[in-house]
Amino acid sequence: MSEPFDPWREYRKRRNLALFAFLGYTPIVFAFALVTIRLFHTTTPAFVAAFSWMIFYAGASMRWSSFRCPRCHKWFFAKWWYHNGFARRCVHCGLPKYAPPSSEHTDAHLQKL
Repeated sequence: MSEPFDPWREYRKRRNLALFAFLGYTPIVFAFALVTIRLFHTTTPAFVAAFSWMIFYAGASMRWSSFRCPRCHKWFFAKWWYHNGFARRCVHCGLPKYAPPSSEHTDAHLQKL
């Protein structure tokens, strides 16, 4: 049998990839630069690697921040005019992070409606 789909597993993959891209930039590009300078006596491959890693980080970050809420299927962290990368709940429907999509949990502001 296949295990049930967990949307938060996809979120964790995206987050971890973005964190790896952010935290790994300096040590990996620096090590690559040292190796290429010793082997080829030029810094050009290091600049190419640094620029490529920046593109990798930008793509991973955008993919992480565009994660869709499992309940309402809108962006979890953003509205068209607002973005909060540290949100603990969906900015649209209020689903808490890591809660099951069918959660009966409602926000205080949703209870007032």
